[in-house]
Amino acid sequence: MRLWRSWSRQLHSQVSHITTPIFYPNARPHLGHLYSSLLCDVLHRWQLFKKGSSMFTTGTDEHGLKIQMASERAGYGNPREFVDNLCQEFMKLDRAGDIRFTRFIRTTDADHVKNVQKLWQLCDLNGYIYRGEHRGWYSVSDETFYPESKVQKSADKFINTETGNEVVYHAETNYFFKLSAFRERLVEYISENPRFIAPSAKRLQVLRELQEEGGVQDISISRPSSRLRWGIDVPGDPSQKVYVWFDALCNYVSSVGGIDAILQDASSDVALRHQGVNLEISSAEWWRNTTHVIGKDIIKFHTIYWPAFLMAAGLPLPKQIVVHSHWLSNGVKMSKSLGNVVDPLLMIDHYGRDAMRWFLLENSQLEDDNNFQEDKLHSTRELLVSKWGNLVNRCCGPKFNLQRAVDTFASMDRKTLLNQLDSDQTLKETIQKLLAELDTIPERMDGYISRLESRAALKKVWSVIDLSNTLIQDSKPWAKEGPEQDVIIYACMEASRILSILCQPIIPSLAAKLLDRIDVPLDRRSVTFAQVGADDLYGRGSNEKGRPVPLQRKPLRAQ
Repeated sequence: MRLWRSWSRQLHSQVSHITTPIFYPNARPHLGHLYSSLLCDVLHRWQLFKKGSSMFTTGTDEHGLKIQMASERAGYGNPREFVDNLCQEFMKLDRAGDIRFTRFIRTTDADHVKNVQKLWQLCDLNGYIYRGEHRGWYSVSDETFYPESKVQKSADKFINTETGNEVVYHAETNYFFKLSAFRERLVEYISENPRFIAPSAKRLQVLRELQEEGGVQDISISRPSSRLRWGIDVPGDPSQKVYVWFDALCNYVSSVGGIDAILQDASSDVALRHQGVNLEISSAEWWRNTTHVIGKDIIKFHTIYWPAFLMAAGLPLPKQIVVHSHWLSNGVKMSKSLGNVVDPLLMIDHYGRDAMRWFLLENSQLEDDNNFQEDKLHSTRELLVSKWGNLVNRCCGPKFNLQRAVDTFASMDRKTLLNQLDSDQTLKETIQKLLAELDTIPERMDGYISRLESRAALKKVWSVIDLSNTLIQDSKPWAKEGPEQDVIIYACMEASRILSILCQPIIPSLAAKLLDRIDVPLDRRSVTFAQVGADDLYGRGSNEKGRPVPLQRKPLRAQ
């Protein structure tokens, strides 16, 4: 109980802005997009669940040569029509996965275009942009130049060693950003702020790259309009378009109200209007509490380029950048040619959004690639049915009376409650252990979710569910009568009630169904009630016959 009170005192003071990378809509979204969004969604929901203030922004990165070329191949009259259509596919996946963002930003949004130009002007005014000729190996897929040291010949083409994508030698005149001027400042900042990049292995990786000889060179931040027609004009020079990464990274500050509002430590209603966001919190405070969640393939752009752009413009840096790994399909990298690309919409349609969310989070590890296996997704759903769903169904059977148990024990002190079990010391110890686990699980879940350690969080949930099932199986409450029976049912349903409340950010729909099944009032599903004995009104009608089960079995999808 002391742990709960310590944690609960911290609930109302937190502010957070959580972002996915904005996704490139040159093709339909895939499993990786859902995963990034899901990590952010759970973190955002958890923050709101704790009564904190939170924003969650995602969106689409809609400019660049890849979009221009993909649009032409698809036969569209202009790229805007192309991105307008594909943008809807990303929103469709968010709806299917129950991803509830605050803002879906598009780099074609008017307020964002203004902020990109403002960022450019500040970097230029401070002396960090110059015009010059660029010669080097360019990757259309990655929209970036690579140094000679990272290029090798493969069959009849040249590729870069970072992503394996094709590069071509190219020369052009454009604008450069003095990235090399920030090498020492970046090393110092990242070294002195060890939580700025997580996990720690990724922070060390970035530091190694910064400290390599020649590892940080000035970068081209524009492209000739003759080659790239689909982009934002460079301020004062329409013959050049802004480099797509300089454009895209700026979305994060656009989303919280814009550069001017951040610099003035004020609140802007341009980006925040009608989004349910606390406008009393300034754009600067939202920005200082920003966490970027990104895939490992774009680590350089977010941990080196982006902080340098911000420093050059005189803007503060975000709070943290969390880097996650990728998803494989049955242990193999997903590829259209191999036919092993996982369609997240297809999986959600068959197995349900909550089973999909639970599976991805339970099999999530930030540092190593994760492995998607459909049979394991099916098994996950079956476990939710057989372990958690069945626990609730058994305790809500006609032989028991949950309402009576709640009425009797919800307001009873722990010692008196356990004294109802004097005749069975083993049973007493098991219930005591279960209740002790429930005392600590809110704070433990908070720590795990705040660090995006979703696997550890769900492992903890399973341990409590397993302990509850063991209690039912070993104690055989159907063979008991009176207070002993009621204590067992009460302890198990307190476990389900508290876990269902805590898991609302993880499995929103299923958690609601589990709470509905034991008749927990809607106004008693907040963090305040996630402790033993906090609710004395649930259970009314829970043991009536004919009530629907929270989750039903479903067969493995036909391949």
